[in-house]
Amino acid sequence: MTFNAHIRPIFSDTCFACHGFDSKTREADLRLDTPEGAYAKLKDTKTDERSIVPGDPNQSAVWQRLITTDTEKLMPPEDFHKPINAYQKALIRRWIKQGAKYEEHWAYQPIKKPSLPALSKFSDKIANTIDAFILKQLENKNIQPTAATDKRTLLRRLSLDLTGIPPTPDEIDSFLNDTSPKAYENQVDRLLASPRYGERMATTWLDVARYADTVGFHGDQNQHIFPYRDYVINAFNSNKPFDQFTIEQLAGDLLENPTDEQYIATGFIRLSQRTREGGAQPKEYLAKYASDRVRSIGAAWLGQTTGCAECHDHKFDPITAKDFYSLSAFFKDIKQWGVYTNYRYSPNPDLAGFNNSSPFPPEITITSPSMLQRLRSIRTQAHQQNAARAKTTPTWEKETQNYLKQHPTGWAPATPLTANSSGNTPTRILTDGGIILTGPPNKADTITLDIAPQLGRMTAFRVELLPHDANKG
Repeated sequence: MTFNAHIRPIFSDTCFACHGFDSKTREADLRLDTPEGAYAKLKDTKTDERSIVPGDPNQSAVWQRLITTDTEKLMPPEDFHKPINAYQKALIRRWIKQGAKYEEHWAYQPIKKPSLPALSKFSDKIANTIDAFILKQLENKNIQPTAATDKRTLLRRLSLDLTGIPPTPDEIDSFLNDTSPKAYENQVDRLLASPRYGERMATTWLDVARYADTVGFHGDQNQHIFPYRDYVINAFNSNKPFDQFTIEQLAGDLLENPTDEQYIATGFIRLSQRTREGGAQPKEYLAKYASDRVRSIGAAWLGQTTGCAECHDHKFDPITAKDFYSLSAFFKDIKQWGVYTNYRYSPNPDLAGFNNSSPFPPEITITSPSMLQRLRSIRTQAHQQNAARAKTTPTWEKETQNYLKQHPTGWAPATPLTANSSGNTPTRILTDGGIILTGPPNKADTITLDIAPQLGRMTAFRVELLPHDANKG
């Protein structure tokens, strides 16, 4: 029995609210979240009574308060509405009798490699070190190990675990036909080398990072953040060291000569809800963004909640309100706006002209491998479609294409064959295709032109009237 596995969940639910880390709500100056507080002499009694006496439940005030029939002394109090059941009481008594050993929350303990448990029955079934821990639990519960599953089922499980995609019929056949001792290991190597592996592993981290392609407030506009998703996927596929993975996401832009990839990694910092709603107060929303950032960092790197400390010292974990705002202060130099537009009540000259279709700055322009791949695919499809159409293109369409190559604007100079005047106005066709009229003006005159069309037909006709020296300007 251990404190973290069996006792902490009970105490956290029923005791720590009044006898935990938060000094402002602590009753009787008693702490049960630390051994120093739990083993100390009770401060509201003149006797040497102690809350917990390791090894002796009967001398422990905690145990006595749990089993008393006096409603005035019973803990937790009835008005707390969280009674401790008989099974939980038995766990607490056994834990005290075993020495009431406390443990730090797992998130604050250094990682240690455990020793392998000794097996008395199933030692011959160990294929790897993980098996030893599983088989030990089976021994303790007197459960027989199940037989090894068939290869088809095994590959399906492995594929879903590592890539999230079931195996193809060919992959199943390859595994079934591989009778070598390393058949399973070969499949593991194949799946780890697949780009789908990074996509599968990235899903959990992207959930913690609050990844989204939209901002989540008001109109929920788009944000161009997909390169960060690609960064996380590539980090898993390239087996990037976790310390580097951490540094790049929290301060990649502060590294010496940061790369585009390191700039992209800091997308973690800007993954939060943002607004450009009219009426939103900039300082209020800057506080919201900062709070969200501290919460996400706590979940991703500390493995615990930090949000409680936004308003008060954490009641269950050693995180104070001061810690919360100190962590927030590390990111005060981030360039961001409370409201992402330029309102009169919230003047942001940098965002002048921004609307709901505008980006959420600051942004950088990058060359995205995924977009290049998509562009290549689009170009290939377009080439194939054009080649297929070229074989069946109608004559008129070919003529039009040739015409537009010669005249990209769509307009071509006409070639007049004849020009006749109803009022006998002298007319003459020039070498450049123009027509000159001379003599006195005649409003009743009608000029008839005979023109050769460029494509055998015309859809519009434009006349340009220009001065000429023959008519004195």
